[in-house]
Amino acid sequence: MNRLLATIFVVGLSIALTVAGIALVTTMYNSMMWRPESLKILETRIYRNESGWWLYIEVYNAGDSTAEIHKVEIYGVEEHAIDPSIKVEPGQTIQRHIKLDREYSYETMYTIKLYLKTGTLYPVLEKVTKT
Repeated sequence: MNRLLATIFVVGLSIALTVAGIALVTTMYNSMMWRPESLKILETRIYRNESGWWLYIEVYNAGDSTAEIHKVEIYGVEEHAIDPSIKVEPGQTIQRHIKLDREYSYETMYTIKLYLKTGTLYPVLEKVTKT
């Protein structure tokens, strides 16, 4: 009787470990192969022209799904909700000029943050220079 219980226990434990191992390997494989939106920020610039201060952004989506930028923030200075959001398809490069409301100082560093609808945050450090 003890031998039968021990055999059932070992077989059950083997099956449980096999199922857990398969689930772990499958999860690791999917997480390594899946690339959600992955923005590469090619250029950012805060500049001034005759109509005021502007933020220029150029981004490339190197991921497998569409990225939607719904908010831009100059950290500690101002935030801009973007409606409709800026959609960047996989493999696409976009350039946008966003009108800013505040005044900025030349030769000052600002942190620009791009917020995606998925919750991803892309911060960039930018120095304002005269052009």
